[in-house]
Amino acid sequence: MADLYILASIPDQGKTTTALLLEKKLKAEGKSVACLQNNKGQYDVGTYLKEGAYHYSLPLEASKNRESFESWVTSGYDAYIAEITFAYSPHGAVFVDLFDNVNEVVSYGSHQNWKEYVSNYQRNSWINAPNGTGTLQDVMSLWEHVRDRNMKQVITKSPDALEGPYVDISRVLHNANELAKETIDPKMKLPHSNKKVITVGAFPGEYWDIFPKLHWFGFDYAGFMKTLRAEQYDLAIIGACGADTLKLRNRPQHGSIICYQPSVYLNLKRRHSSSSLTESFSSIFSTIKKTSPGTPLCHEGEPLSGYNNQYWIYRTHDGDEPVWNDGNTLFCNGWVLPQYLIRDGFLEVT
Repeated sequence: MADLYILASIPDQGKTTTALLLEKKLKAEGKSVACLQNNKGQYDVGTYLKEGAYHYSLPLEASKNRESFESWVTSGYDAYIAEITFAYSPHGAVFVDLFDNVNEVVSYGSHQNWKEYVSNYQRNSWINAPNGTGTLQDVMSLWEHVRDRNMKQVITKSPDALEGPYVDISRVLHNANELAKETIDPKMKLPHSNKKVITVGAFPGEYWDIFPKLHWFGFDYAGFMKTLRAEQYDLAIIGACGADTLKLRNRPQHGSIICYQPSVYLNLKRRHSSSSLTESFSSIFSTIKKTSPGTPLCHEGEPLSGYNNQYWIYRTHDGDEPVWNDGNTLFCNGWVLPQYLIRDGFLEVT
């Protein structure tokens, strides 16, 4: 059994900072620690890896129940810290729903009128945004459900000393012993391979467990390409990046390549939704909880329709398939975890 700290909120409140500060504190106490994220791993994994933290992603199907959640958590650590990126959305609330004890991360500037702040964020994200969707009643429908548990508020960016857990403006975590926590029994065991692997950009941290000889070039594409051209690898992983204009020439034919940024070789545009959401939040919540991965969450072209695939992985670029082979290159349109690739025969671990 292991401790689990849930850090939930809406974006830009300081969850990742809080998670890394807590990770360092727990490690200083002699504990082994792993960090987990839902939805947002492709954007933050680089920050975790640069800090030397173990990082794992939670796919949407892990939110069905506690048993499913534990089956997706890699075993072997004393403590886990899980970020729930957007708690007041159907694809975030399904994770919060699993636990009785949750830490809600709130920045100092918004903590005194937090419900209004969340309401405004929801309004801008789902209603007033281009192709805005639904009504305020719908986007706030998860407020009571999310908060119907022991919610410990964690204030971040605080200029003042406070009671309870908080992070000050110098990025120091105070009163961490007061954080809410759960106990879980992680079940996932990842395979291991001695293959020589090189990677660049943002990639699922699970690869580092699977391939201990992995060398990450960070975001040094020049260094990565030099090694790629020298064919000094068995597997090359081209991770995700925010620059869709980045193009790589002369796709190598040596070894195997997994590409999480299809636009570096293909003329694909970033995916955009084109219409309002016709399904209610409660309906999408229920679909995730009660149906199998692959069941459509909403109509194609609508917000969250990017999850309409067999993995419930958000497709970042245009295209219907999340995974396809082209010669020696496996293209991943979205944050497709290696566990799926191994299960479905796309990635061989020997």
